[in-house]
Amino acid sequence: MCDFSKGFILCKCNDPKVIVHHKKSKRRKKLNKQSKAKTTAEYEWTLFSYVGIRKEQEMGRYRLPASKLDEGLTADFVFEELNTRNCFDFEYHPKEGDNLIIHTSTGFNRIEFIYRDGIWEEDHYSPFSDDCEKIDNGILTTPPSQKA
Repeated sequence: MCDFSKGFILCKCNDPKVIVHHKKSKRRKKLNKQSKAKTTAEYEWTLFSYVGIRKEQEMGRYRLPASKLDEGLTADFVFEELNTRNCFDFEYHPKEGDNLIIHTSTGFNRIEFIYRDGIWEEDHYSPFSDDCEKIDNGILTTPPSQKA
C-alpha cells in the first residue's frame, strides 16, 4: 500500500489485478462486504507515450476530461504536485508528449495531462486521431482519514 504521509504518489504497488471467485463462495461474499465498507476513494492512473497522428482518422464523440474527480483531487492540485516534485514511485523520466490520465473506475470522469516543454500541462489527446502507447498504470488510493 502506498504511504500517503509523503504526499501525492502515483505508485504501482496496487496494480489492478482481476481475481474471479465463484459467485456463491463465502470468500466472495466476504470480499463484497469489505469492499462496501471501504471509506477510501480509489482512482486508476495510466501513463502513455505519444506515438503520432493516425493515418486513418476515426469519427465519433467522447467525453472531455473534467477539472476535478473529487473535492481534493483536482486538476490544479495534480498539476502543482507533478510540476514541483517526482510523484512516481518507480524509475520514470517524462518524455515530450507523455500523457497521464487519472480516472474513476468507470473511466468516464478523468483528468489528463501532457508533458510539454519540461512541464506537465492539463491537456488531452484525441482518441480518434492520436496514437498513444501504454507505459504503465496503477491505482491511486486516498487515505480513509482524508478525501483525495
